[in-house]
Amino acid sequence: ASPIPRSGHAACRVAESMYVLGGIDSNTDSLKDLWEYAFDTRAWTQVISARGSAPSPHWRHSLIALGDRLVLFGGRGRSALHCFDLQRRRWSDLLTVSGVFPPARAYHVAISCGGGFLVFGGRGSSNEYFNDTFLLRVWP
Repeated sequence: ASPIPRSGHAACRVAESMYVLGGIDSNTDSLKDLWEYAFDTRAWTQVISARGSAPSPHWRHSLIALGDRLVLFGGRGRSALHCFDLQRRRWSDLLTVSGVFPPARAYHVAISCGGGFLVFGGRGSSNEYFNDTFLLRVWP
């Protein structure tokens, strides 16, 4: 099995795998599935949560690797922040965050940085464009 065709998804690398989350399909239906692509076997595996519900469908969001966690931020019309623990295979949205929390945005970029992540730019829910930068630190 492999992911269905999509756009507006997010991806990040953890160790020797790439993780892909969400997006929209060719019918513009929003997706919330999480997939792992193992570099060594060149095989896809759908990641199923052992506990906790997957967040609602997202597109034009970011996915940031922080150690053994994947952090989902933003997306079209959202200021969501969710975490997937790769070891425990579970989702949570109860993260402690330090820093000024950005307004809802999509089409932004985000990278890991010093135990947290940096968010730059994007487009807001009223189609306004941002050129701001936020540093967020998260704890489970």
